[in-house]
Amino acid sequence: MLKVEVETVDPVRRRLAIEVPEQEVRAEIERAYGELSRHAKVRGFRPGRTPRPVLEQLFGDQVRADVFGKLIQKSYEEALRERGLAVVSEPKIVTEKAEPGAALRYSATVEVKPDVVAERYTGFQVTRPLTPVSDADVDAYLTRLQESLAQLQPILDRTTVRHGDVVTLTYEARREQRLIGRGDNRLVEIGRGAFSENFDAQMEGVEVGSTREFDVAYAPDHANAELAGHTIIFRVTVHALARKDVPALDDDFAKDHGECETLAALRQRARQQLETQAAHRADEAARAALIEQLVAAHDIVVPDAMVHRRAHGLAEDVMQSVRDPRLRQKDTHGQIERLAGELEPEARRQVKAALVLEAIARQEMLAVSDDELQAQVDEQVTQAGRSAEQVRAMYQDSDTRGALRARMLQQRALDLVATRSTITTTEHTISVADAEQNG
Repeated sequence: MLKVEVETVDPVRRRLAIEVPEQEVRAEIERAYGELSRHAKVRGFRPGRTPRPVLEQLFGDQVRADVFGKLIQKSYEEALRERGLAVVSEPKIVTEKAEPGAALRYSATVEVKPDVVAERYTGFQVTRPLTPVSDADVDAYLTRLQESLAQLQPILDRTTVRHGDVVTLTYEARREQRLIGRGDNRLVEIGRGAFSENFDAQMEGVEVGSTREFDVAYAPDHANAELAGHTIIFRVTVHALARKDVPALDDDFAKDHGECETLAALRQRARQQLETQAAHRADEAARAALIEQLVAAHDIVVPDAMVHRRAHGLAEDVMQSVRDPRLRQKDTHGQIERLAGELEPEARRQVKAALVLEAIARQEMLAVSDDELQAQVDEQVTQAGRSAEQVRAMYQDSDTRGALRARMLQQRALDLVATRSTITTTEHTISVADAEQNG
């Protein structure tokens, strides 16, 4: 019978002392040698006829290593089930020296999910900073809509690049003579800072059909880690010029592109959309403030493994959001590791918040039904558009559905905290356009 002793190292670490009985070890070794005897090819002996001492001499160390590995894996999983431990890390295994004919003894040190009790989750006071929508915000919204519907018209009356041109170009980007990016027949609008303002400035005056080479220095805090703090050598060939033909903003525009009868009606709908977005940002800010106070109200120890996992998830999200498709990334793994290290404080805060919200949901007996879970899955599938089938397939996995259910429970717990707190709406003076730019 398996022997298991559990020692509490600290609030989130346990050391399991596990002993596999000698009889089980012996039986597994016998089984391994029986299997080996049937298949081993040893010079001088027919298959299945090699004497056991010869097999032990030739393969003894490997047999013991294989047997011990299988027994450790099996007994470790059995010990976790027996003791009901919610392990969140890989085990650190230390095996005692095993003598022939003796039991297998080893220790497994693991991190476990802490048993959190939510002690305070009512009576918080937070502000909800609501940004008013101005006429300028509506104008900016409609301008962006115009820009998105612009048609490109070839420039035939000149051959030099000017500010505002949309240039078809091929480029190479090098850092210290190492190629870090290239692109063929890319469309770049000069003046929008797609590569950088300095890049745009040096492109002005280049002739169609010619090639220009120049340096661009990037600030140390640039979002792209491949460029930050470096001087990049660009070699650019211009193939063609075009200008953006922006449609006039009038009643016809409203009918053709805004599904409104008049420009005034389109402006009103734009204002309503911006106000909805502003309200959503205000709600998110209030919820973030609630989470901040929840975390501050609970002094809990969180497992490093959970923090590291969350930090890497955040780092991967950042890399996906800032990666420039025109500049091929190098050393992505190294960048994620560096980012994960920088993001660990935020990851630790998020893990703490999740643990406290889970505790609230448990204490308040909140639940997410299968129908509610499926409705959320269906909504995400609908929103996925062309990727709908990929999203649908993703949620066939039970772990993925379980993670979604956990997030929904946490959201429900935060909703409860909000109803038991005081949330005061205040007017925030930053413009909607700036709010959108700053995320």
